[in-house]
Amino acid sequence: MMVAGLLTAAFAGSASACSCYPGSGQGEAAAYMRADHVFVGVVLSETLEVDNRYRYRVASGVEYKGDVPRKVDILTPSSGAACGIRLTVGTEYLIFAHGDSGDRAVESYYCSGTRLASSGPPITDPAQTTTTTPTTPCATATP
Repeated sequence: MMVAGLLTAAFAGSASACSCYPGSGQGEAAAYMRADHVFVGVVLSETLEVDNRYRYRVASGVEYKGDVPRKVDILTPSSGAACGIRLTVGTEYLIFAHGDSGDRAVESYYCSGTRLASSGPPITDPAQTTTTTPTTPCATATP
């Protein structure tokens, strides 16, 4: 029993997890400021490369920051422990990416901020905390 516990501890100790650098957890406005490119894109294909990273071919749409080609590759580690992200073919994302898009490829990681586009445009104002539109009081409410 003790040997099993020691083996478990040894293997668990060698595993690593994604850890974002300090300051990266300050919300979407901070992610927007750190990103070189922020744009909406639909994932067209996924390829696992020999160097253990995913290459997602994306058709870009609305650009909020930076300039990317109409078809751009998003590169990310295949391992979640290395902060890689998984995207779904046919799904539209708001992509926060880094790097020079001159070679038609940029990088995105878990800490970059990439998310589903259905949540709305990027938050660029640190004071704003949500992408939902404010509601007005009901017309039948009494003052």
